[in-house]
Amino acid sequence: MFAVLGSLLQSDRAISFERAAMRRWEPSKDWRRRHGLRAHTVTALCRAAGLAIRPSPPGIRALPPSPFSAVVIKPLALGDVLRTTPFLDALRRAHPDARITYAVGDYARRTLANNPHIDDMLDMGQLGTPRRYDAQAYLALIRRLRQGRFDVAVVLDRSPLMALLPYLARIPYRIGLHNKGRGFAHTTRVPIADDEHEVDAYLRVARAMGIDTGDVRCHFRPSVSDEAAADRLHQEFGAVPGRPLVIMAPGGGLNPGAVDVSKRWTAAGYARVADALIERRGATVVLVGLPSDASSNAAVRSAMREPAIDLSGQTGFGQLAALIARGDLFVGNDSTAAQLAACVGTPSVTVFTTTEPWVYGPYAPNAVWVYRGSPTSGLVDSPDVAEVEQAALDALRKQTEGAAG
Repeated sequence: MFAVLGSLLQSDRAISFERAAMRRWEPSKDWRRRHGLRAHTVTALCRAAGLAIRPSPPGIRALPPSPFSAVVIKPLALGDVLRTTPFLDALRRAHPDARITYAVGDYARRTLANNPHIDDMLDMGQLGTPRRYDAQAYLALIRRLRQGRFDVAVVLDRSPLMALLPYLARIPYRIGLHNKGRGFAHTTRVPIADDEHEVDAYLRVARAMGIDTGDVRCHFRPSVSDEAAADRLHQEFGAVPGRPLVIMAPGGGLNPGAVDVSKRWTAAGYARVADALIERRGATVVLVGLPSDASSNAAVRSAMREPAIDLSGQTGFGQLAALIARGDLFVGNDSTAAQLAACVGTPSVTVFTTTEPWVYGPYAPNAVWVYRGSPTSGLVDSPDVAEVEQAALDALRKQTEGAAG
C-alpha cells in the first residue's frame, strides 16, 4: 500500500507542477493544493491506513520529559523551510536543553545555516523532491533515523510519506500535521485547515506539544562573510546616503522538481513601480535574483524610464539575505527572497498572482501582501499596477518616516 502511496504522490505532484508551469493565472485554488483524482485516491488510502494504525503517545503527554532528542522533518523547499523557523524558535525557548536535529533536503539546507535554534542537520538528499528519489533512498533515511535514536519526531509536512518515516524508524513520540488523513502515523495528530497559514499550522503543532508560541518570528542569520560581501556590493553600486534603498526581485518560482513561473508578476508592472519609487521617493532600486532570473530583471530594466542596478546572479543565498537586510523596502513576487525579507526584518510588499497569501505570505508585521481574492473565493485576478505602486509607496514612506523619527 505504501508503495502505491509513493507512486501516486510523485505522479500527482509532477502533474500539478507541469500544469502550473503552463498557466499564467489560476482563478481558484493554487496549484499546490489541487484536488485531482490521484489526490482523492491518496486521501482514501491514508484514511484506510489510519484505521489500521492507531498510535498514541507512550505517556499521557505529547512529549517525553526534558532533556530529549528531537528531529524536525521538512525536506523542502527554500521558502517552506524558512516558514518553519518560528516553530524552531518556540521549541528552543521551551526546551533549551533538548538536542534538536533538522532533517532537510540538500537544496534547502542553506536556509538553516547559522540557525541558533538547531544543533545539527540530517541531510535528506533528494528525498521529498518529486521524481528525484526512490524506495532505496527512502529506506536508507529510515535507517539513519533509527541510528539517531531520537525520542521525538516532528513532521512539518503534509506528505504521508514524510509522516510515515518516523513510524518506520520506531521513534516513540511522533507529532505532526494531520490533514485529510495524511498524519495517520503520528502519535499526536494536529488537525489543520486547507487555508490555514503555513506558519500558523506549525505553531499549532507547537501548542499541541504544550509550547508557548508568543513573540516568535522567522529567522535567517547571514554569516560574517555574507555580511562583508553585502557591504562590498553596497559600496560598489554606489548607494547614496539618505536615499531609500529598494531591493526588487521580479523573478522566482523555481525549485527542484517545481517550476512555477506563473507566480511572477509582469515586468512592465515592476518597471512602473520602480520608476514611481525613484521619481517620487528618490529611491535607489536594485534588482536581485538567481542567474535564471536574469531575463526577468533585464525585461524590467528595459521597460523602466529611470536607471536601476541589476545584481542578477551576483549574490549567494546568505549574501542576498544580508543585502535585503540593508534595504529600506523589498518588493517582489511570492518567492524565497520575500521570505528572506521577513526573516531579516526588512519591510516588504509581495505580489501574489497564483499562490494564496493567506497560506504562503511572508510572516512578519511589516509584510504587505498585494492580491485580489479571499480564502472563500480564491484568487480572482492578478493585482494591477496602481495597487502595487500605492502599496510600495506607502510602505516606503512609513519606513523612512519611522527611521527619521
